[in-house]
Amino acid sequence: MKPSILCSLLMLSFLFFTSCSKEEEKTTFKNKFEININGANYKSINEDIYGNENCDNIYVGASYANENGETLFHIRFQISKTGHLIEARYEEYATLSKNSNYINIFLTPNFNPLATFNISNFHYEPITEEVEFDFDGTVYYADDNSISRNISGSMQATSLKNIDCSVPNTGLEYFSSELNLFSFNNSASEYDNGLQLHRFFSNNGFRVYLSLSKDLWLQNSDEITFDENTSLDRVDFFETIGDLKADHFKHINEQDWKTYKTSGKIIIEEKYVEKGRNMVRGKLNILVKDNGKIIYNLNGIEFRTSSFE
Repeated sequence: MKPSILCSLLMLSFLFFTSCSKEEEKTTFKNKFEININGANYKSINEDIYGNENCDNIYVGASYANENGETLFHIRFQISKTGHLIEARYEEYATLSKNSNYINIFLTPNFNPLATFNISNFHYEPITEEVEFDFDGTVYYADDNSISRNISGSMQATSLKNIDCSVPNTGLEYFSSELNLFSFNNSASEYDNGLQLHRFFSNNGFRVYLSLSKDLWLQNSDEITFDENTSLDRVDFFETIGDLKADHFKHINEQDWKTYKTSGKIIIEEKYVEKGRNMVRGKLNILVKDNGKIIYNLNGIEFRTSSFE
């Protein structure tokens, strides 16, 4: 079977993810950032800081140069407009020769960026296009995760460039005292036999799959009930349990994920059209078990996904 892939709200640097419409476009504006990298402090005011807002996300970055104008490092963040971390990326410049530089790239973990990195005191003002936040955490050298950098600081930026959102917004989110879920990557596939798989990756190391016998747009009922033995029209729930990895490939090794037993409901609340595409919005109620023991009872997980109709 050959799948056709439908992707949105995806991380900037993910090889198998695509950006919501355009990647960040550079624009210079009044701003400042302070950063500590492995104990060394740097500060910049009204220098090379740039960013844009696009679909549900904000992209902001900064470069720092020495007194000779040589770039020392570059840092960029992808954050949701509600302050949820999607990715932090730190690029360290190394001089190979007088006219040649090599860039060492450090990343947050592939499927669990919140495990080592945090965004706090986040504030975004869409009318004035201003954003400010604090950051703190560890990023890993993409070619050798035994090498890392501890970075912390603050970013304040104004006049973010507005990039038209050309695709519908999709995603999954759930917040409670028991568990939080916020998808930083979403994709969907339709196969030759009509079966569909809708994938949501949460930024804290969980993933949620909707395995469907047909398009949700075509479902006659507003509720789909499933149990632990249902093979289709169900929700699957996974948690990453392997070693943290930060690289450019974002390969899913199933041995690094725990699969839970699930039962519950897929609730369709609205069918609508956005950006010329049929969309479905709803909620998931799922009981998550391991060896017969209830691990999570999650009611009201909100989701938005695209239809292939």
